[in-house]
Amino acid sequence: MERRKPAATPENYARAIISLSGRFQSTSVFPGNNYLDLKGWMVQDRRIFKSARLEDDESDFASIFASKSDQPHDLVVVYSSDGEKKWNVQQYNQEQHEDFYSETSIPAEGAGQMVFIRGYISPSWVSVLGSKYNIDPEFFRRHMDYLSGSIFRHSFGFPSLASSSNNIFKLCVSTLLHRDDFGGQDLQSQRSDQATELKTYKQRQLAFTKVCCGDSLVREYSTVCSSFSVIEQWISLCVAKADKGWTVIAWMDQGRPLEQSPPGPWTSHIKSNATPFPILQHHPKMAFRNTSNRLDPGANASAELPQSTAILPLQYDSLIALVDLARRAPRDPLSMCIPLFTHTAFSEVQFLNLIESRIQIQINTTTEAVKADELGTLQYFYNILNRHAQQLKDSTRALYKLAEQSNNQGLYAVPPGLGTGISRRASEAKTIKNLGANSSGGAFTIKGLLEDYEELHVRCIDLSKMCTRGITMAMNKATIEESRKAIEQSKRLKKLTLLATLFIPLNFSSSMMGMNIDLLGQNTVRFWWFLVLCIPVTLFAYCFFLWDFQYVKRGWAKFWTSCCGVGRGMPASSSEKDPSHIV
Repeated sequence: MERRKPAATPENYARAIISLSGRFQSTSVFPGNNYLDLKGWMVQDRRIFKSARLEDDESDFASIFASKSDQPHDLVVVYSSDGEKKWNVQQYNQEQHEDFYSETSIPAEGAGQMVFIRGYISPSWVSVLGSKYNIDPEFFRRHMDYLSGSIFRHSFGFPSLASSSNNIFKLCVSTLLHRDDFGGQDLQSQRSDQATELKTYKQRQLAFTKVCCGDSLVREYSTVCSSFSVIEQWISLCVAKADKGWTVIAWMDQGRPLEQSPPGPWTSHIKSNATPFPILQHHPKMAFRNTSNRLDPGANASAELPQSTAILPLQYDSLIALVDLARRAPRDPLSMCIPLFTHTAFSEVQFLNLIESRIQIQINTTTEAVKADELGTLQYFYNILNRHAQQLKDSTRALYKLAEQSNNQGLYAVPPGLGTGISRRASEAKTIKNLGANSSGGAFTIKGLLEDYEELHVRCIDLSKMCTRGITMAMNKATIEESRKAIEQSKRLKKLTLLATLFIPLNFSSSMMGMNIDLLGQNTVRFWWFLVLCIPVTLFAYCFFLWDFQYVKRGWAKFWTSCCGVGRGMPASSSEKDPSHIV
């Protein structure tokens, strides 16, 4: 592997981003308002610029992003191939960005390289990586979208057109957390408080640089039920090419243990002795093969919440050999990324299994009785599933784009114009069929992986529809319950009306008899006068209550018609001409 001079220096790369952020709509047709937050973040690290190296307070700028943890952490791990099955592995900590810039070689023709970034990095690392591999700054901006505290900061420009960034992809890894103690709060209050806390975490912890190099980040946190929560983290991928060689930058949110990273809504889960579920993977005959750690994973092993994805870069070469990708991976970015896509797919399987079990429980409870938080829980699941469906759709598109790029090397048969126009679905189906000629089905083959992602996307949509059916069922049952209550209330009102019909005449009679007047020409009223007055009034009121007014109306109309007919000297029933008078 030969050394090549990067297209730009780290300082020039940082200045290019700053210059782009200074373009406004009044002066340029390509304004860079959406880069203002990235520019403000980068200028905090003055070590990027050569003029700052002569200042005495350089250590102060270095301490802004330096971690306070004494535990060693390999921030950047580089796997370089020489075109064969062997891999050269290099690791760098948070302060070795200059060593990385000078020592790491750019891949030559026919060679590949995988650069893992484990957790949060400093602006110096961004400028070094971007300048060395000529990476579009959009890759860093999209991964650091939390820098924009408000959506108005990027003017609703994200997500952008898919075709504008065919080399930038995003994967979402879900980690399940289990605990026995819920904390005594109801689910709706718990979710509302956690949503507020997550928003505060992004605005005050991430956007205000209270994060250090190597810290883990969390994108979404969801409380599924009283015992399970889900942490969502990203892996951003960028495929950079140099001549005929290639480099894949994999920036992972998983770095140091979560308890050593900025606190968020999951902190209470950690305090209640939460147990993370490992991401379980399966490959035929995996039990008969061994993996070895190229680097020390001790920090993750001693963590209270170990992250399966955090140790993935430490065993990546062993994993590639394990799943029979050692021959193609050194010269094909798609084969090199397949273990990452597979890891993400297996995490999604566990998440969907959990969600499906909880939806089924909610639907079963709906058939018995509708609880107060039933609709809220199903709606909560529905929103989460829609987000995951979009993520799976993006991951599937990333696979197709990587397959298109690999087609240039003749490794896979991918039809041109994939995913464009009306024939996208037919083209994708043809792609899977063509890929089947080059690889057998399986979790670690491109054909099997595409089918898995399609199946996961369909399953996610089906679970979303199941939530919709559950919501409809719960609303229908709630409507029936309200109707039943209304019927019962009307029956009670009918009884009350009947009682009022009986007691109002009695009240009227007693009130009249109690008046201080000379009633019926007597100075005193005997008791039997009450009965004489009360009984007829009560009978009249009851008959009035039972009377059919429609019948009275029809009878009165018939009587009036008869009267009018008699007054005109015509038979009341003859409204037609007598046939005997017809000539």
